[in-house]
Amino acid sequence: MSNNPEQFATAAARLLQGTARACADRALRLAQSGADRVSTRMPAIEERLATLAEAGQRLTDLSHRYLGQLLQQGQTSARGALADSAERLRMTARAASLSALYKEQRAALPASRDRLLSELESTWQIVAAVGRELSELAHSTGSELLRGRAPERARPRRSRARKHAAHGAVSAAERGKRTSGTSGSGTRSDKE
Repeated sequence: MSNNPEQFATAAARLLQGTARACADRALRLAQSGADRVSTRMPAIEERLATLAEAGQRLTDLSHRYLGQLLQQGQTSARGALADSAERLRMTARAASLSALYKEQRAALPASRDRLLSELESTWQIVAAVGRELSELAHSTGSELLRGRAPERARPRRSRARKHAAHGAVSAAERGKRTSGTSGSGTRSDKE
């Protein structure tokens, strides 16, 4: 009987050794397979990383350029506002009466309004240019990352009301056909 437990332990040890060896061999094969897949994909990954790095550099250049333009535009606006304020103070200082001050300031209002509108338009043009360039950068980078596939253009979405209205019109037309087709004896000559 003492031999039986030893044989059982030996057999169990051999079985565990074989199972462990099989698991280790399988793990090694999986690791090698994964390493092979990664190594074959490395050029594509490196290419995509280069594309992303280039896009990052372009984004940095774009933000520096337009931030400089926005800061310059802000300075121009501040100078214009200060000049308007100084002129209004001068008008106040030299006004002979309250009605004369009112008339002078009212006469200066169109020039101030035109200056402000011009500055707002300039600022808007800078912001719009940033938007266009960011959109172009995103599309070109996405296209490069998808390996030359042209970026898909988003289709305009139909509003629910238009969608349901169009569906309702089609349904009404189909109902009209169905009702006109069911009247009479149902033969072809009756339908026509």
